[in-house]
Amino acid sequence: MRVRPYHSARSTAAHVYHEDDDCPAGRNLAWFDKVEGSEDCEPCPQCVRTVTSCLDHPATATVS
Repeated sequence: MRVRPYHSARSTAAHVYHEDDDCPAGRNLAWFDKVEGSEDCEPCPQCVRTVTSCLDHPATATVS
């Protein structure tokens, strides 16, 4: 499920943001390390794969 972008507050963490609730890397972030927004981070490769591989995902829906 697509969610608002978030990333880790830790400076040692990968500099990526997550926007899919099913992303394993995003799920591994502790609640107190999550910061809302993308903060000049790259999109998480796993989130991108999930969004583009699921035809029913809201991010892949076309607007008519």
